Amino acid sequence: MHAIRTQNTTRSICLFLIVALLMTIAPVGLVMAAPGSDEGTASVLVFPVLDETESGIEGLGHKATIALESAINNQKGFSATRYSKHSALVGRAVSEGRLREVDVEAGETAAKGLALFIANVIGMDYVVLASINSVDIQEDGQAAKVILAGQSYAVKGNVDEASGEVVEEPKVDKAFGTAGESSPRAGYEGGPGPLISEAMRGAAHKAAATLAGKPPTDVTPKAQQRGTGMGKWLPYIIAVAVLALGVASANKNDPAPGPAEQATPITNLSIEGLQTNIRLTWNAPTGTTLEILRYEIWRNVDGAGFSILPVTVGPDAVGYTDTGVLTGTHTYQYRVRVLYTSGVASEYKYTGNLTFTR
Repeated sequence: MHAIRTQNTTRSICLFLIVALLMTIAPVGLVMAAPGSDEGTASVLVFPVLDETESGIEGLGHKATIALESAINNQKGFSATRYSKHSALVGRAVSEGRLREVDVEAGETAAKGLALFIANVIGMDYVVLASINSVDIQEDGQAAKVILAGQSYAVKGNVDEASGEVVEEPKVDKAFGTAGESSPRAGYEGGPGPLISEAMRGAAHKAAATLAGKPPTDVTPKAQQRGTGMGKWLPYIIAVAVLALGVASANKNDPAPGPAEQATPITNLSIEGLQTNIRLTWNAPTGTTLEILRYEIWRNVDGAGFSILPVTVGPDAVGYTDTGVLTGTHTYQYRVRVLYTSGVASEYKYTGNLTFTR
């Protein structure tokens, strides 16, 4: 019995169980590797994380962007870069005429269409768009919790290789909605900054794991990870079991995230011409338990086809003013859909045509 309790034997048993579990659940020949692991590292362009909390806490989006970039870089087979209009790659693309200054400026709050366009121009494989949905500081000021949500999109398949144009309906590669919490700090009397940063790193770690196709396991401080025997290895067995079950589920050819039963659309969408702008108004979705991430707005000018507007319209909005209408007389039509934090989207709602002169 003593031999069974030794560390080496325990490890052998655990490894045997892991291998046996994978062979039982995963199909023969399955290779679980990060995108790009066979042909180099997959490059990921992380756009600035949007702060949609209305908390008034400065620097939340910047902290989340840094944490998400770092967490993705810690995933094997991925190399993340934060988008910046001042980066050398962007500057070169502008100087060569492959990017416009207006696109570069709008890239700070890019919607997926513009994000994919920029990523393709500078030669990236994926883009990540995310937002902070909430930040909560406990009343005693000794702990913080944040919720981070977003999606990744593969450039290949969403951007036409010949024309460089983004497809009308970019397909989500991965979607995430993760929570991070700081470790309890009894008697802590400092500011909320360190607590928020720790919680942000936890949420970013889970998000990066999801984007890499791994189970978004909790982040546990190293001091709490020490152990011996089976207790030390049990979390790894559980993690592999969850991963294997996820792989088995994925192989059922389930559809990618798309409209779900509760992904209800907006109602009462209307359009109005103002003096120099066009105003859209709508009523928020009803009859759903899903949480709204943002609204996505597309515009069609003179029947030339819809293109996404590179704007961010938060979950509490009930309207949008298009300040970028063209000079002269043109006919406009808009469509709006709801993006939910779970990664699903509603159907589009369309306005009628409006002939407007500016």
